[in-house]
Amino acid sequence: MKKIIFISLLFLIISCNKDDDSININKHLDDKLQKAYDNSKLAGFSVAVVDNNKVLYKKSFGFANIKKNKKYSNHTVQNIASISKTFISLAIMKAVEQGKLNLDANINTYLPFDIIHPYHPTKPITIRHLATHTSGINDGDVYNKSYIFENPSEVDVSRYPEEIQPLMLFFKNNIKMDESIFLEKVLSTSGEWYSKENFIENAPGEKYEYSNIAAALAAFIVENVTNTSYEEYTKKHIFTPLQMDATGWNFSSINTKNLSTLYLKKDLEIPRYSLITKADGGVITSTSDFSKYLIEMIKGYHGKGKLLSAESYKTIYTHQANHTEIAETEGGIFWEITDNKTITHDGGDPGTSTICLFDPIKNRGYYFVTNISTDFNAEIEESLDKIWALITNEKVN
Repeated sequence: MKKIIFISLLFLIISCNKDDDSININKHLDDKLQKAYDNSKLAGFSVAVVDNNKVLYKKSFGFANIKKNKKYSNHTVQNIASISKTFISLAIMKAVEQGKLNLDANINTYLPFDIIHPYHPTKPITIRHLATHTSGINDGDVYNKSYIFENPSEVDVSRYPEEIQPLMLFFKNNIKMDESIFLEKVLSTSGEWYSKENFIENAPGEKYEYSNIAAALAAFIVENVTNTSYEEYTKKHIFTPLQMDATGWNFSSINTKNLSTLYLKKDLEIPRYSLITKADGGVITSTSDFSKYLIEMIKGYHGKGKLLSAESYKTIYTHQANHTEIAETEGGIFWEITDNKTITHDGGDPGTSTICLFDPIKNRGYYFVTNISTDFNAEIEESLDKIWALITNEKVN
């Protein structure tokens, strides 16, 4: 299921919260957001605004679990969908700094199996292609095989709207496996699920085609060249240095007491699931933790980040496209660069919609997460639009 890009965010909220756990003093904004939530179709949501040093505003509304009357908080954790891809950019560039990766090398240099573009067998796919969604790898229906219910036998497909029952049944029948097996099945010519349809007809580097599978492949390559699992590599080089103690890639690595229930709509829970491909959309984190990450991303843009060198950060935030036909990518390394020079990524998966953005000129970073889907539900998307309109128009001194 391709990650969902639901709206554009230009500006968000600014307030005066001095530290991570202090009480919000902007009651005016709190009240307006609470009223907006009360009139919305959302289960719960959370927002944060940061600069390059601290959290400026952070607040959560609604419920992490409606039946249990459990409030959504700044420490509630849930998967954040495609924003997870931005962590791949850090992992790639760390491996480059360690001398283990070259962005323009043929990916087969780093893989235990060969991947050949069927329409352009002599044109190699590179790491840079994967990181800018120009590899020619296409998700298609095969990507849906990546979704794994934690307890499939307990999933009653008949409870869901008819239009999504086939997809829910598909997920229910998926089999858990290592991402290396999944990727080989999909992309190797000898793979069980291999098809020319897993690639677009354009040559690598010629056309933008958003691909979750390509992103997962980039993370798998990091695993191979570092001889370290992607989970451990990102923990060592990202989560631990930033003190993101509530963040992980699977349920065993986070405190499930703080885990949010995900919803298709307020009266319909989505079964707990994970992704075989993990890196493209599987980060589980809280608003408090993500705020730390976003602060680092702003610092990195200005050459003052702690995770990478100034040169590596500059590469991440530099437009990578060399051809006019793919100028629409507006892409850095797994980050989008907008026309007004803001840096952004968003995401959507069953039961989650997210967006983050930072404006390096205004020195502001913004984050939004909700535990309900926009898929198949126009009312939810309308509710999001109304809350976004309030937030983006709010003026706070």
